[in-house]
Amino acid sequence: MKKIVPTIFTLLLLTNLFLAKAQKQPYSFSNLPVVAKTSFKADTLNIIKFGAKNDGVTLNTKSINDAIIACNKKGGGVVLIPKGLWLTGPIELKSNVNLHLQKNAILQFTKDFDQYPLVASNWEGLPQMRNQSPIWATNQQNIAVTGFGS
Repeated sequence: MKKIVPTIFTLLLLTNLFLAKAQKQPYSFSNLPVVAKTSFKADTLNIIKFGAKNDGVTLNTKSINDAIIACNKKGGGVVLIPKGLWLTGPIELKSNVNLHLQKNAILQFTKDFDQYPLVASNWEGLPQMRNQSPIWATNQQNIAVTGFGS
């Protein structure tokens, strides 16, 4: 009995040391997570075909989001924002969709806070409400915003 207790204690200690070494190191500049490369189908949907207007006055939120939803339902691809000034509210990205801004395409998010609904969030661990972000996604994968626009 006197030999069993120290043996068990030694085995537990060695097991804990082994598990501690097996755990991943915390992230640092020398140990950054690897970002998975995205890939998208070649299908391209232009937001103009969904009723968007580049006059800088028309709110294009519905047209842009409808194009993203249609692209997602087709299995993914590219949603094209052509050159021009596009006024919009919040844009919700969906899985397998690349939101691509052509050269000289400008997405101008409206200043009308009523377009950005309140969403549940947290601040320093406490439940909070905040306005929805201009570009957002929840539980989506393989998404991107690319191009030469602004």
